[in-house]
Amino acid sequence: MTNSAAAQQREPAQARIVVTVGTDHHPFDRLIGWTNDWLERHPEQTGEVFVQSGSASIIPACPTSRFLPVGHLNALLDAAEVIVCHGGPASIADAWRRGRLPIVVPRLPRLGEHVDDHQVDFCRKVAELGRVRLAQTPADFAGLLNEAARDHSGFRASIPASEADAAVARLAELVEELVSRPRRRLSLIPRARRNRRHPVVGSGGPAAAGNVSPGFIPVASTSWHEHDVPVRASLAGLPNEEQE
Repeated sequence: MTNSAAAQQREPAQARIVVTVGTDHHPFDRLIGWTNDWLERHPEQTGEVFVQSGSASIIPACPTSRFLPVGHLNALLDAAEVIVCHGGPASIADAWRRGRLPIVVPRLPRLGEHVDDHQVDFCRKVAELGRVRLAQTPADFAGLLNEAARDHSGFRASIPASEADAAVARLAELVEELVSRPRRRLSLIPRARRNRRHPVVGSGGPAAAGNVSPGFIPVASTSWHEHDVPVRASLAGLPNEEQE
């Protein structure tokens, strides 16, 4: 029996690092492959990682399941010290509610991982605010897992439940803005004009400040401040593929 096959048969009782691809029907082989590559270099971590792999064609080299009952997955995420997920707002918000800053790998449509590239734009925007640990390359991903294996304190966030709910509402607004412009990518960082004689002069604030809703004010790398925001959050108005 191969190591991967044996890993599949192991009961995922608890893991320090939980990788989840969500419920999107598109296979996310890249994330599973990156995880396997890291485990190959760190075999001592195999028992510390659990992967919910969805429709991926690659078999994770650690305890795994394609899909789990909601209660079972919630228990794994509750116990996890580090959460790794794709760029879906629902998955990111689930990590926030558990006081985690997730390692996030956005899906790429050119690889058949999603229908469009809203996860890329969205994750870059949220990463600018320090709300996720973004991995866009294998080196990024391996570096973040190395850090997580040494010390998971950099992947924790102090987010009161009410503020996490408000953040989810903002997530819904950001995604809705992104997907409402299918023919034009949302500009994330102000770009200098092509005419170098007339450079863009910034206001001196954070690069992404102009793109942040007034009611969603980041005050530290691991906390939010809620300001005049009705705490009612819902992703129900978005298609499932945009939530996940």
